[in-house]
Amino acid sequence: MAMATRGIGSGIALLAALWVRTASAVPTSSTPLEVAVNNPLALARHGEVLTLPMAEVLQRRPQWRSRPLAARVEGSASWLPVQAYASDGGAVPDQLLVQLDIAPKATARLEILPAPASMPTIPNPLFARLVPERDDDFAWENGQVAYRIYGTALEKTGQVFPGIDVWSKRPPRHVVDAWYKRDAEGQRLNDPSMSYHIDHGDGLDSYDVGHTPGDGGTAGWLDGAPVASRNASQVRITAQGPVRLRFEVDYPAWRVGDVTLHQHKVVTLDAGSHLNRQVVTWRIEGAPRATVAAGVAVHAGADLVHDGATRIAVWDTPQKASAGRIATALLLAPGETARYAGTRDAAWTLFDVADGGSIRFASGSGWSQGDMPDFRSWQNYLYDYFMRWSHPLQVHWPAARH
Repeated sequence: MAMATRGIGSGIALLAALWVRTASAVPTSSTPLEVAVNNPLALARHGEVLTLPMAEVLQRRPQWRSRPLAARVEGSASWLPVQAYASDGGAVPDQLLVQLDIAPKATARLEILPAPASMPTIPNPLFARLVPERDDDFAWENGQVAYRIYGTALEKTGQVFPGIDVWSKRPPRHVVDAWYKRDAEGQRLNDPSMSYHIDHGDGLDSYDVGHTPGDGGTAGWLDGAPVASRNASQVRITAQGPVRLRFEVDYPAWRVGDVTLHQHKVVTLDAGSHLNRQVVTWRIEGAPRATVAAGVAVHAGADLVHDGATRIAVWDTPQKASAGRIATALLLAPGETARYAGTRDAAWTLFDVADGGSIRFASGSGWSQGDMPDFRSWQNYLYDYFMRWSHPLQVHWPAARH
């Protein structure tokens, strides 16, 4: 009996120890989710946006559903910029975006966890808005770059410019609201010196879009020439940062030869990036396929370098010589197929698309008086960007517990 009693006692103790170890291994709502992130390139990645599928996170921490999340590098007290993001523009986030720096060929270990109540507010470097006071312009920016497109209200003045305008600014300032406000006040006072076409220390608009694609505009293509749409008819912002801005643009349908084209754009701009990524979906009436184009203006005196249609870089001339040089570009998305074409005032990538098909590319800008001092710097930036786009960060998840 004594021996049997000792056996029972030992068994109870063993079961208790196993229960303690098992209970401690079950993640609680406050247990960080540890993720290993590898940079496969021999390039430093600054401000890289890591995309984590929300389904992978919630599979391992289902109790985090509907909770705001935070991220940091393991062992760090500093929080990284994060954003719950709906890639389809809907209301339900399917991705967690985390912005981080990672050294060449390095592995970073991240901790994902519920955002603490004391979480400091991270300033949002992204901004976008419709500008009804300026004939329905739509303008957007981050700390490095600013852009705008024109609305249908501007057409009453005869200005039908569906291209993308570039505003040259000095990082990291936001300028959209300030420039429109100052320009409107200058018009009220009949004081042209207040125009945003004049540099007041933070930059200026000295880019001539005219009847060109500007910096990443799209068009139909017929008989060796672009056929542009009218100005944007509708813009809808679906995400406003702090890591990624996302908006959708629709244009009025237009005729290109025997077909009618409808285009729907999804544009994203990340914090810290010079380039907008675009996904343009086409509906074609009158034929099963059509040729469409995305382009970048090339003004008189500009320098142009291109690697076929894969990478187009322009060191462009502003309207005012005192404004230095404006860098613009267009990059095909990895795996995308297109061919190059040049016209008198632009460089183009041409795509053959089927009804319902999409094209993917990036377009963007820099400024010699901002943070892009020369054409070589711009070409290097574009090369590095394309390499990072082609070789995303690699994520290693811990085993899911059920």
